[in-house]
Amino acid sequence: MSQDSGAWLIVRPRSSSSSEPGEPIALPVPRQACLGLARAVLAKVGESAHWLALVSGDQAVAAWLSAVGESPLLDRLAEDLVVGPLPAGVRGGSAAAMASAAPEAVLLVDAVARMREHERFSRRFEDSLKTARLEAARELAYGAGHEINNPLANIATRAQSLLLEERDPERRRRLATIVDQSFRARDMIGGLMLFARPPKPTVQSADLGGLVTAVVEAVRAQAAARGVSLEFDSRPAVVEVFVDRHQIEESLRAVVTNAIEAVGNGGRVRIAAGAIDDIAKWCEIIVADDGCGMDEATARRAFDPFFSGREAGRGAGLGLSKAWRFIENNGGAVAIASRPGAGTTVSVRLPTAPAGKVSPGFLV
Repeated sequence: MSQDSGAWLIVRPRSSSSSEPGEPIALPVPRQACLGLARAVLAKVGESAHWLALVSGDQAVAAWLSAVGESPLLDRLAEDLVVGPLPAGVRGGSAAAMASAAPEAVLLVDAVARMREHERFSRRFEDSLKTARLEAARELAYGAGHEINNPLANIATRAQSLLLEERDPERRRRLATIVDQSFRARDMIGGLMLFARPPKPTVQSADLGGLVTAVVEAVRAQAAARGVSLEFDSRPAVVEVFVDRHQIEESLRAVVTNAIEAVGNGGRVRIAAGAIDDIAKWCEIIVADDGCGMDEATARRAFDPFFSGREAGRGAGLGLSKAWRFIENNGGAVAIASRPGAGTTVSVRLPTAPAGKVSPGFLV
């Protein structure tokens, strides 16, 4: 039986002297390799080495995997897989002879289409679920926040009154603990209510470099105490942002503090800020750490209220969620990229023009 399947992989090699892709080349994919690729797609395999094993080291697939590098394999396969005649301008074998695709090639195309559709539905479901979860948190904050704060205030007031009259050291210590924990719970409820309905921003013009410098100086002592190197790179051009300076400074402090806490002694946090697009009127602040990083599931929940990647008892898990709400409230956007063992990068975009004159931002 002929091994011709009618399937091709378009390989776009990079030139050794340039970062631009070289002339695309079409490599024929044998029938058995089509079956192996279909198996990799349907099994949601993410590692190129596993793909190569499933196609028994086929040379065409090996060359394609080498060219795409660490790109999302399913997305690149959907882009680079051709069944039937080759597109114009692509070098390869005789396209006319391959016009009738083998069943294995048809199966591969169907597997790619089905898995991409599945991913689209999964992302849509996750986005809807996240929106519903955040809306539920907002309703909880305003439905129960005041009711919870009232008994907390009574507990703290009674404990403080008893503390004034108490002389026994052990009882004083216990009463002081009650007061402290009552205030801690009150602050957590207040933070959640602030997340649910942040105050309307007072938007004014502010110098981006000065804003970020103030944040860096505010956390420098904390970084030094933890043995973390804090590096700030402000791009030369003067950039003017239109935001509520107090809200954005608080947001950036939370992001940078989270990065400092994510790296150990001797770690590094790098901050860069500057204009990125004069046409769309955006600037960008990048906060990158070389900590342990996060897996995809943890990164997706990083901005959820009360979610924390650290062990229980270390923080209320509201810093990043409030930061996200404040940034969003100021017409900005925030995104997070992370991989286990490769650190985390948070990108914050802010408008450099008054409201109504800014193009849409990018999704979280």
